[in-house]
Amino acid sequence: MLRLACLYLLISTLAVPRLMAEAVHVSATDSAVSYVGRWGAIELPGQTAMATINSSCQIYLNFTGQHVAGLFNLGGIDYLAQIYVKVDGGDWVLFTIDHSRIEFFPAGIPEGRHQLEIAVKAIDGNGDRWLPPLRSAIVFEGFELDAGAKVEPSSRSRQRPFLQFIGDSITQGEGILHVDGGAVINSDGIATYAWLTGEALGTTHVQTAFGGQGVLRSGSGNVPPAPLSFAWNFSGSPADFSVITDFILINLGSNDQPYSSDEFIEAYIRLVREIRKRCPRTVIFAMRPFHGDHYHGDDVAKIAKLMADPAIIYIDSTGWMEESDFTDGAHPNVAGSRKAAAHLVDALKPYVSRWKPGAISN
Repeated sequence: MLRLACLYLLISTLAVPRLMAEAVHVSATDSAVSYVGRWGAIELPGQTAMATINSSCQIYLNFTGQHVAGLFNLGGIDYLAQIYVKVDGGDWVLFTIDHSRIEFFPAGIPEGRHQLEIAVKAIDGNGDRWLPPLRSAIVFEGFELDAGAKVEPSSRSRQRPFLQFIGDSITQGEGILHVDGGAVINSDGIATYAWLTGEALGTTHVQTAFGGQGVLRSGSGNVPPAPLSFAWNFSGSPADFSVITDFILINLGSNDQPYSSDEFIEAYIRLVREIRKRCPRTVIFAMRPFHGDHYHGDDVAKIAKLMADPAIIYIDSTGWMEESDFTDGAHPNVAGSRKAAAHLVDALKPYVSRWKPGAISN
């Protein structure tokens, strides 16, 4: 009995350090955490979180250990978002942000150094995502790692050009999976023509887009028209333009159909000037909207000429897709998005391929 008691005591003693060891917490503002896209700081009791209201925005972390969990704040969030997560270049895994702590790989991953990638699949377009307190957003508080885990900087390399897409629900990915527009389950930012184009061109890329938005029309969730929203992550949160944007593609006009050509042209030029104010040397692609015959396509072509700016390039999307490539006649389906991406890659490649690190400075 004495031997058993001693053995039990020994086992218990050895187990104590592991049981007592605390998990490593990495805050959302830790320098090891890298963001791509529109992320704005939100002050919470005792900490600063990072919030986004855009699909396709990304988070990166290099870490050691076998487990990693994401920490989120759901206070006031009425409409749940979805994200994709992958590690070490593996397959994307889908998560709905319905808990404040989400274990990404419950079964564990091999011991060693890992790169984690998160991409926002969809933000619900039915809730208020512009005026704080945000009701439809991702509010990210940080990561939880194994005891003893280490992290290191994971900033996105400037060895790749940065490409930003400005658009509406088509660019955001609303309704790409099914015709019921703003619902998260029917939307997918990384299935869009924009994400596929950015990947194929080897760029760091993001979509800043909102369902219902135009250059004159406000978007869903209280988002103002594009000329008024471009400079902001959300109301009260200025966008960070210290990160050089090498290329911006605008795909807007589908929601401005009720307005005259004169009104549209004036507002579109206002958006371009707003972009130029903050990105003076960025190459801007003004793309003809899909179904451009109905949605100010000729006006976009006219604007590119009127601006007389050699760094504004008109992209003609005429004939890229057929009616079977759309879920509802307006939103491309998955197959249509792939087809559009293939055409867009061919159109942008001559410009993106000439990019060199440090060639553009805002």
